[in-house]
Amino acid sequence: MNRLKCQQCGTEYKGRSDKRFCSVACKNGWHAEHRRATRDAVAEIDGYLHRNREILATLMGGTSKVELDRLVLTRTGFKYEYHTGTYLNKEGKIYRIVYDYAWMDFSDQKILIVRKKN
Repeated sequence: MNRLKCQQCGTEYKGRSDKRFCSVACKNGWHAEHRRATRDAVAEIDGYLHRNREILATLMGGTSKVELDRLVLTRTGFKYEYHTGTYLNKEGKIYRIVYDYAWMDFSDQKILIVRKKN
């Protein structure tokens, strides 16, 4: 048996060569810390995504497509860098997707916002 060092508390222990923790409590503690760090980072980004979707939904009202000035979207606090995906249409234009909404930049500072059909 090899002498190993616990990844959580640093205690030396004997065990299998692939064992990483001295006890179940240390193993659970280590995993809980890593989940917490991931959860906090994801929560912040998810908040931005939900806020962006809310802004797009508000600006669209009940329509399925709307064109507006980029400045209008910027003034609402919309964060352009946060989106859930991209789509390249047949004409080579890029749509940025936030859940069920998408927007496309025009060269003349206009933005087209569309909603995915159910």
